[in-house]
Amino acid sequence: MSRIITFLGKAGTGHTTFAIATAKWFAQQGSRVLLVTHNPSPSAELLLGMPLTSQAQIIEPKLEAVQLQTTVLLEQSWEALKQFVSPYLPVSLPQDIYPGEIIILPGFDSILAFNALCQYYLHGEYDVIVYDGRGDLETLRLLGVPDVLDWYFRRFRRLFQSLDIAKVAESIAGPLASALVTANLDTRKMDQEMNRVRGWIHEGVAVVNDPKRFTAYLVTIDEPGAIAEARWLWGSAQQVNLRASGVLVCQPIQQSEALKQAFAPLELYPMPTLQNQDWEPLLAALPDFNIIPNAPEPVSIDLAQRQIRVFLPGFTKKQVKLTQFGSELTIEAGDQRRNILLPPELRELSIQSGRFEAPYLIVDLSAGV
Repeated sequence: MSRIITFLGKAGTGHTTFAIATAKWFAQQGSRVLLVTHNPSPSAELLLGMPLTSQAQIIEPKLEAVQLQTTVLLEQSWEALKQFVSPYLPVSLPQDIYPGEIIILPGFDSILAFNALCQYYLHGEYDVIVYDGRGDLETLRLLGVPDVLDWYFRRFRRLFQSLDIAKVAESIAGPLASALVTANLDTRKMDQEMNRVRGWIHEGVAVVNDPKRFTAYLVTIDEPGAIAEARWLWGSAQQVNLRASGVLVCQPIQQSEALKQAFAPLELYPMPTLQNQDWEPLLAALPDFNIIPNAPEPVSIDLAQRQIRVFLPGFTKKQVKLTQFGSELTIEAGDQRRNILLPPELRELSIQSGRFEAPYLIVDLSAGV
């Protein structure tokens, strides 16, 4: 079973260095490793001592590296999309759009990068994929893509299935448009493609939600701003069901009790500074990645008590908002929303109370009056 590991923390605290060290650690263990960097800066190339491209290349035995380039990913995705939409569009339209001219919209990066990660993961060529992203909220939004898409798919699929496309086309552009749409629309093929998309979404959700397959490590220095940001990202990661397995602390120092308490129950790992490209001290200080630590569940549900506990470290009561829409709870924290679909046994219940007892949001449900 393949694994993906990434790092979260304030910029400048060593994400890329630790990502490369982690990739080297696994390669020395005999694992087939791919280092994926989604950072356009040259830092990874300088540390590795060689240029990176959009194609995976060998760095050392058992270790390959690739740099995700959105322009290249967009061109590759357009070719696949063109094959899908061509039967439903005027013959010349998809051919008149050249992949090299498509302009990148905000948000494309995350979807394309996550799709690339999924492809590398699903192909099974590597035992470990080390993802070197920005390590911030943008990275978490990227990792939350499948869960977000799953919600949209779940909420709007019935609506789309109930639409009579021909009638919609006729109301907009008349009977001729209706006839053209009806003639070109292969509903069976459309359903097959949508099921394939749904399978991709479910697989992505399953991977991110499984700490044995996807985990993050927090990165910080013993400085209030860096600690606060790492804790905020820790809590924000719970919003996409991503568990943190430990904390890498730069600048080896005497660990203070305050630092330990800030990240309890996670283990802290003091990390030396990389000197003269000597990676061995850094590799020796890394956690044993073969051991999967027990991390608190992002969401735990007690059916008997009709209670839901949401793990949100790094936040205060004022930073968390709770609402209910039908059979789902919506949690707002870390500039993100997550929807928790209640299990069948609790779907007829409503919020009785919600209280924040750091680091948990505790929700009690009861039958409506």
